[in-house]
Amino acid sequence: MKNKVNQGRNKQDFIESFREGEREGLKFLYKTFYSPMCYFLEKMSLDKVIIEEIVQDVFLKLWERRDDFNHFESIRSFLYTSCRNAALNRIQQHKRSQELADNYSTQIDLIDLPISHQMIYLETLREVHGAIETLPEQCRNVIYKLVVEDLSPHEVAVSLGITTSTVYNQKKRGIELLRQRLRPDQFFCLLLLLLYY
Repeated sequence: MKNKVNQGRNKQDFIESFREGEREGLKFLYKTFYSPMCYFLEKMSLDKVIIEEIVQDVFLKLWERRDDFNHFESIRSFLYTSCRNAALNRIQQHKRSQELADNYSTQIDLIDLPISHQMIYLETLREVHGAIETLPEQCRNVIYKLVVEDLSPHEVAVSLGITTSTVYNQKKRGIELLRQRLRPDQFFCLLLLLLYY
């Protein structure tokens, strides 16, 4: 019965529930934003433990300031902005680490974008990665290494123990399958990621 009641509630109902200090409102926001926020921070090259700490801290701040938020989008913006700022602070604290500094430099263009653009880009990228996971095994492995691990076709071939021609064939197959599974904007994002290969 409780599930049926929840199904009939819209976002604003949950926001009101959250503002009133009710657990259901907080659970809705946590379920909606936890995974995207973690993915957002992963793109900034942070360790899993640090990511979880940041996300928990941000949700705690949101809960403490719940009276300040009337709308879903204002909550969303607060969560992403707070995550980004906390992540940048962590990166500053550890900038002596060459590996982290290198990873940070590769993400600087993304970090400098307006937060709304970052959210759209990263959520789209998350959908692309999810679609890649649905591909047949060899095809999935090839596309994953090209897109996520940013390897060249030759490096993929060596890594998987296959020929470079097989890499190109599986890449072509993966692109065709993903064209059917992704929205046009998501597919365009995939093509940008594969542009150099």
